[in-house]
Amino acid sequence: MKADLRNIGVIAQKEFADYLYSPGFRMLLGIFTFVVLSMSVISGKEGCELFNRGFGFIDVAQVITLFIPVLGLALGFDSIVREKNSKSLNTLLTHPVFRDNIISGKIIGGLGALILVVFISVTASIGTVLILTGIDVGFSELNRILIFSLLTFLYLSGFFAFSLIISIISKSSESSFISGLVVWLNLILIFGAIVTAASSIITGELIVDLDNNDEAKVISEDLQKLSPASYYAEAVTGVRVSYGSFGISSGKETKGIFDTRVGLGNWFADYWTNLVVLTGIPSLMFIVSYVAFLRRDI
Repeated sequence: MKADLRNIGVIAQKEFADYLYSPGFRMLLGIFTFVVLSMSVISGKEGCELFNRGFGFIDVAQVITLFIPVLGLALGFDSIVREKNSKSLNTLLTHPVFRDNIISGKIIGGLGALILVVFISVTASIGTVLILTGIDVGFSELNRILIFSLLTFLYLSGFFAFSLIISIISKSSESSFISGLVVWLNLILIFGAIVTAASSIITGELIVDLDNNDEAKVISEDLQKLSPASYYAEAVTGVRVSYGSFGISSGKETKGIFDTRVGLGNWFADYWTNLVVLTGIPSLMFIVSYVAFLRRDI
């Protein structure tokens, strides 16, 4: 047991270091941080009332919702396939290291990198808004920031776990990257447009007239539940932020995690299903990746 834990720890440290020194990952993180920081500066200068229903923070939340999945996919798309093709996995398995040690170390190392991404994201977004608006932060507000960080971590973990599965079953890093990119484009970036088109086809209403069609809004609301972005954005802002589609309000008493008009207990009562979904997605995918790696020929 001690040997296994030591092996997992060594692999996790190596994975974490590889992520930190990866030029591609650092470039993506830099671009994402710059975009979030820019949006946060604009919101801060416009007097974003962060802890009053989160007004003004929706634009920042939309950027995070749409683009942070790319970082999760970038972390894991070649985590396994690169080492499999370079035969380094075969070399590693000649040592007293079992497959479950390898996949566990890679997952832990990746989660460590995700924590760093979330820290930078929260600092760039929430920190900038707080500094520019001069809002006082007490214990209650700090708890909400921590929950926002947890939601972001869970949301990001789902895409990292998915990219890990792709890396295990793909034959090359290129095919793994393209698969992850296609999923992100369809499930996140243009998903709102897909939902809008589907709502138009189902209702027979022109796209420009959908805003006035209650049936289309109901259909759009149901379809948006197929995307994890919907659960994350709704829990954070109270609105299902979806680029190219309707920004549908949750219709609940609490308008996201930053709505200080009501307590955290009310937020949890309204959005516990969102939290369960965001927790369940990465958990299930990590289990799938674990089983797939143990059964995969290397």
